[in-house]
Amino acid sequence: MICFAVLLIAMLPQDGPSVLGRSPAEWSAAPQGRWERWDPSDSAPPQTGAQVALDRALGAAQRGDHVTALDGWFELLDAEPEYPPALYQAGVIYFRLRRYSDAAAAFERYLKVAPHRIGDTRALGHCHYSLGQYDRAATHYELVLEQGETPGLRFGLALARMRLGEEEAALEGLRRVVELRSDHVEAHTWMGQLHFDAGRVEEARAALERAQALDPFAARPWFLYSRVLLEAGEEEAGLTAHQRFQALDKVAQEVRTLEGKLLFRPAQAAVHRRIVELHVSAGDVGRVRGALRRWEALNPDGVTARVVALEAWTALGRGAEASAAAGALAAIAGDSVGAWAALARHYRETRERVLQVQAEERWRALREESGRK
Repeated sequence: MICFAVLLIAMLPQDGPSVLGRSPAEWSAAPQGRWERWDPSDSAPPQTGAQVALDRALGAAQRGDHVTALDGWFELLDAEPEYPPALYQAGVIYFRLRRYSDAAAAFERYLKVAPHRIGDTRALGHCHYSLGQYDRAATHYELVLEQGETPGLRFGLALARMRLGEEEAALEGLRRVVELRSDHVEAHTWMGQLHFDAGRVEEARAALERAQALDPFAARPWFLYSRVLLEAGEEEAGLTAHQRFQALDKVAQEVRTLEGKLLFRPAQAAVHRRIVELHVSAGDVGRVRGALRRWEALNPDGVTARVVALEAWTALGRGAEASAAAGALAAIAGDSVGAWAALARHYRETRERVLQVQAEERWRALREESGRK
């Protein structure tokens, strides 16, 4: 009987925790009026026992461990049905996991319990948009905008209008976005697209050049820019821009695939390393920094992430960042042969002779000790 049970366990899917098989539809309803006096300043659920689930969910979300966070929100909602912060945060996690229908269900449940908090739910508009429900997206964005204007809301509404065929309204919305936030790369890019589609080549060119100046490593502006150049008869420059697009798009596509893997299993060191390597290959300092920050947040004392950080900053020729990475690595290197080898290489290249000798001695001692075991 025991052997049969073990066999059954082995045959169960191992792709993820059971919370991914659950649904917002199973959340219990709270008694009438249970949360009518709830205020966002309330920092803890009324039931003391639910605090453990809250702390677990918040800690996991901060680390980027979305599945564990979602499990915590389900646990909290089992203990405190329709607790508003749990409904809202579950919606956020579902959205990050790209489960837009479930995210929409969570946000709609939140609004049912706390209708006065509609300003919190711009992500519900994003859910409708991602599901191709552009009318519903536009309607929700407009409702949230009544509570206050943000670049994100204006941008979402502009794209919804564009999808509905309202190009002029979309363009006007995008202009408002860049008034609110002049460095909004996507707004400039979509302005370029709309201008180009309307035959306004020079306006398209100006918008796309602005997008490129803000983010030289975003692929889509280069694609559209190549079309603008070719339309203007600048064939050689257009082909060069298209080649740039192809190189950046190849990196972006692989990164998207890898980031999809991290959504459900965030602690995959090999995946994090590859993402960093891809951004290094493109020379994209900002995205290298972001990728390392996300990895290090999952494992603050992890040696591998610090070694990769040192290698990345060295490859990019970023001396100050490499020096800081070496210091962070030395502080946690412990008995890691690989860490001391990386430090020895770094100090040799930077000609820090004393530190080089110390690192090399530590590296040799650890290798000898490993060889005796």
